[in-house]
Amino acid sequence: MPQLIVVSPPGSGTALLHQITTALGYTSRGTMSAAAGHTTAVAPGEVYPLLEAAYGRDKAVRLIQAHHQNQADTQLEDAYTTTVEILWRVWWRRLGQPVTAHTPLDPALEDRLARHSDESLLRLLPGRDAWYVTDLDLTRTDGGLLRHWAATGRPAIIYHHRDAGDRIISLVQNLSRGQVGTMPHHLIYQGILATLPTTDAKLTLALTDPDFPATRPATWLHHHPDVITVTHEDLAGPAYGGTTHARNAALTRLTTALGHPQETATALPDAPSGLPGLTVGAFKKHATPHHQQLLASHLSLPGPTHRPIP
Repeated sequence: MPQLIVVSPPGSGTALLHQITTALGYTSRGTMSAAAGHTTAVAPGEVYPLLEAAYGRDKAVRLIQAHHQNQADTQLEDAYTTTVEILWRVWWRRLGQPVTAHTPLDPALEDRLARHSDESLLRLLPGRDAWYVTDLDLTRTDGGLLRHWAATGRPAIIYHHRDAGDRIISLVQNLSRGQVGTMPHHLIYQGILATLPTTDAKLTLALTDPDFPATRPATWLHHHPDVITVTHEDLAGPAYGGTTHARNAALTRLTTALGHPQETATALPDAPSGLPGLTVGAFKKHATPHHQQLLASHLSLPGPTHRPIP
């Protein structure tokens, strides 16, 4: 599967899943793009189809011929790099994710690529990428993409979630430390949390504000039989309050669902160490009985359970 969509609400311990998708050969994009740590080489056959889709056959041929005649000519590389950036922007919009209106990229080129079908767009996306998003809202995600996924099951969707209380306390702590990430609305709540003097007050705000990030992730992902579901509690392993058995079972389910041989799971690395925010049960250490009541009253997503992956 050359492309994955990974839905991991903020505070879910995404680093554990990112480590796994990276080990499986996927380059992280979207909210985890800063953690990718490497660039992906262009594969044979990826350049011309994308340039043809963006510029037309004649210009695509001219760019490639000019490069063959003069290897020092950067026109081909520049055109391809720009086109990939625009293609990513178009794809990010299809996923219903926020983009900045102001951009130095060519709007005419963006419009041309945006007119491609979802099937065509998926073929044009280069490399093997895991597109990390914090939500996949049915009211914002492109309707054509949803129809394509419902009909084909492609790209595969992984839903990674965590106990709701642990997820919220983790995000509250991260925002309070200035760890905002890439989502613009996190900046807003970082400013709001900065006005509150105590963790208790911040937790109360997070549990009573329906717009606070991570409080109400899309429940359809939890229920749909074609979504690959994996929990933080399963991936945590003994280093973060989980078990080796649960982690190994989750890795086997995940790799099997993605089409890898069963033995692939045994070769994956152990969970990274030194990340205390990933410990299972963190909410209980900070929550008062009032917070527990708020959690039960305001959140509708079930606790961390997984459905067996076919």
